[in-house]
Amino acid sequence: MAERLIGRVHEVYERLDRLDRRKEAALVWVFFGALVFGVVLVMGTLTSGFHLVDDWEFAKYMDWMTLEGKSLPECLREAVGYDLTMRFRPLYYINRVLMTAVFGINLTAMSVVKALEIVAALVFLYYCARQMKCNMVYAALFALTVMVGYQSPVWWKLGPQESYDIMMFALGFYLLLKWLRTGKGWYAFVSVGAFFLMSIYKEPFILLLPFVGLYVLYEEMQGRKMTFLYLWEAVRNRLMYLLAIGGIFVAEMFLIVFVIGTNNYSYVGLDESVTMEQYVQAWSLAAHTDLKWYVRFGIILCLIFLTYWEQAKKLGWEILLTAAVIIPQCVTYSKTAIAERYLLPCVFGFAFFFVIVGCNFKPLSGKRRVTYMLCLFLMLAAHGRVVLREAAYFTYRGESIKAMMESTLQLVQGTDKKVLSCFAPNLEGNRTMYYWFRLHGYDEVFYWEEEEKKINRSFGPREDEQAAFEEIDVIVMYNQEDRHWCYEPSLDLSGFREINCGTINMYVRQDGS
Repeated sequence: MAERLIGRVHEVYERLDRLDRRKEAALVWVFFGALVFGVVLVMGTLTSGFHLVDDWEFAKYMDWMTLEGKSLPECLREAVGYDLTMRFRPLYYINRVLMTAVFGINLTAMSVVKALEIVAALVFLYYCARQMKCNMVYAALFALTVMVGYQSPVWWKLGPQESYDIMMFALGFYLLLKWLRTGKGWYAFVSVGAFFLMSIYKEPFILLLPFVGLYVLYEEMQGRKMTFLYLWEAVRNRLMYLLAIGGIFVAEMFLIVFVIGTNNYSYVGLDESVTMEQYVQAWSLAAHTDLKWYVRFGIILCLIFLTYWEQAKKLGWEILLTAAVIIPQCVTYSKTAIAERYLLPCVFGFAFFFVIVGCNFKPLSGKRRVTYMLCLFLMLAAHGRVVLREAAYFTYRGESIKAMMESTLQLVQGTDKKVLSCFAPNLEGNRTMYYWFRLHGYDEVFYWEEEEKKINRSFGPREDEQAAFEEIDVIVMYNQEDRHWCYEPSLDLSGFREINCGTINMYVRQDGS
């Protein structure tokens, strides 16, 4: 039975591999394009609007350009300059300001751009696998393993930087592989450029650069014994490329550690104030949530490898390359463990070993190969279910926020009524309220501070202005359906009528109260 199944699978492989390059390219772009846009269109994430998180920045930049009259260069300078006092991601803010200049606060258009980044990332990952001698099915499996799962909110969330970065990494790695295969220098030059753009978009992706250098040496050492002489010869053969990648890595790490500083990376690295028990708790929770399918199927896949112990012992380089991706990411997020979008780029290391290396592992055959491949596809299926669930929640939450903001605006626009926003400690939620309502001609939003039991403006030139609770006409807050909910504000709502807007509740003061 197993042999018959393997035979049929090989027939499919052979038919696909007989496709010419143009037909393959068309098929790949159509397949991944249909997959990504099918999800974001059918699940509704594309048109779900604001989410009281990072997308408030688009409203802020639009406020700068319209209400404050700042020029585009001024906006770029201010946004990048402010971020460089805390983080090192200049290209991220350049991109966000330019997107606002082009699209305004049209989040649907920006979501289309985001989806296109994901399609491009999948295609480049696919072609990376093809360059590493995978057939079409394995290459598609590799790309999907990297991008499908708890990390898939990067398909639709407009704040995370990982979608752009994984796209640029995949492009750079594909061009690197093309250079190693063909020897054409322009591939190497553009590859370095792609890795540089990746590295100035979000800091954890800088930690992929050592993997890039190691991979170059790995390719050079193919068929050679691991001796110092051969290793030195490999370094000399690729010296200029290694110097370029190493120079970018060293320069950027120097800037982060000694110029910008690491105090603002609260989730990064080891911390003496965190006990070993807290580290264990964080990773144990991750192993039962966002990492659970990688852990469960990873154990099975490792056990299958161990049945080929003598041959598996020869995978030293491949294990080193995998560790070069995964270990720096685990150290980076050691205090909080890896979850959601932070799975990228760590999961690339997982997919590299278990899909690229595993599928090309020649001793793997018979029932064990069938079991191995079945595990990979079952893991992908489990993660596919996660994608649909997360997309559904994202859309529901966005529609809730949209209903709340539009209903509130309809109630107060053109009046002197006051709105009380109770989204703290999520300050991004309050900032969304401030900028979105200002852009719509209304500037009477106040904010509740639970600890101080105080109502004030908090933002803008009148941030110290306070209001009495009796002056408030509309109150908005999370309910327990929202993942940002953490408490019920201690307010007397007896004089208000409750209106449910999905994950948000509105409270409108009743006439005569």
